[in-house]
Amino acid sequence: PITQKNDLLSTKDFLCVDNKEIVDVCLTSATSGSVPTLISLTSSDLSRLAYNEELAFAMTGINDNDTLLICAAIDRCFMAGIAYFLGGIKLKARVLRSGSGSPSQHWELIKLADATVIVGVPSLMYKIGQHALACNEQPAATQIKKLIAIGEPIRDENLNLLPIAGELEKMWGARIYSTYASSEIATTFCECSARRGGHLRPELNITEILDNDGNSVKDGEKGEVVVTPLGITGMPLIRFETGDISYLMNEKCSCGRTTKRIAPIIGRKNQMLKYKGTTVFPNAILSCLEGDQRFHNGYIEARKNNDGTDRILLYAALCDKNSDENHDENWISEILRAKVRVVPEIRITDREKVDKKVYQFDKKRKRMTFFDLR
Repeated sequence: PITQKNDLLSTKDFLCVDNKEIVDVCLTSATSGSVPTLISLTSSDLSRLAYNEELAFAMTGINDNDTLLICAAIDRCFMAGIAYFLGGIKLKARVLRSGSGSPSQHWELIKLADATVIVGVPSLMYKIGQHALACNEQPAATQIKKLIAIGEPIRDENLNLLPIAGELEKMWGARIYSTYASSEIATTFCECSARRGGHLRPELNITEILDNDGNSVKDGEKGEVVVTPLGITGMPLIRFETGDISYLMNEKCSCGRTTKRIAPIIGRKNQMLKYKGTTVFPNAILSCLEGDQRFHNGYIEARKNNDGTDRILLYAALCDKNSDENHDENWISEILRAKVRVVPEIRITDREKVDKKVYQFDKKRKRMTFFDLR
């Protein structure tokens, strides 16, 4: 049987221990819905979470000589923040619980505590760097040597760095590593030094890729990521559908490990759009532009045409407020046509308006870049 997100609306049905054994409660970020899922954890579940993140950090080369800046909330029942904190502590690294503060706060803490690693979403890392540059300071002059990217993609399906990731490496003079995780599976798949996909941990999970009919596909073929987390006592799940599209790689990694690896997340199953005969995911469109010095921020809206086909609108805010709108639409169209072969309707929009739409942190923990109005 498959466990779907909707099944978890009544989480009491999945609780396998007495309520007095639950020591921590986490909530999902509700990326694919309006209601977050409640995840109950026992003491052993927290220990497993720490072990998982310790292994993930160690895989990137982080050790007890490092100082980690954790740019993820540890409050508001957020699992990621406490997972990174516990993993860093277990690794005996020095941990800075910077949380979801402003770019200026993060920047000052980086300088004050000589942080060597940033753990956070790429868009925030970019904002911190931009703040530093605006203050005539150089991010690359700090002690930062590694960037651990969470929550947002940094590679395309062929494992190539996206423009935003390339800009981050140049900005910080540091190597960037991708991770993939979700609160429901309480497991992180992290890149190693080779940075060619996230290594699976056989002792922590069973990972499958299924087609639309629920059948397993061959390694290298795309499908939905389905995970059975192992070792969870409070709220164990069997064959949980993540809603994410990816594929598995089974070739031996150049780092020497022989475990399978998961490729970058191509998109979310429920966000797949069909546009003029081409299948496209919203994040693929935005990923082409993020990191371009002319692009400030943006989001995608999906609507329905009168004939029932998908209509895609890209709302883009640019860095130069005085640029020519027709010229801007042309260079954006050229980039999208070359990289994703799809050019949606482009709307050049005010930066403040776009930021307000994207950063709804009073409602959501992650950036909101796709709005399905079909």
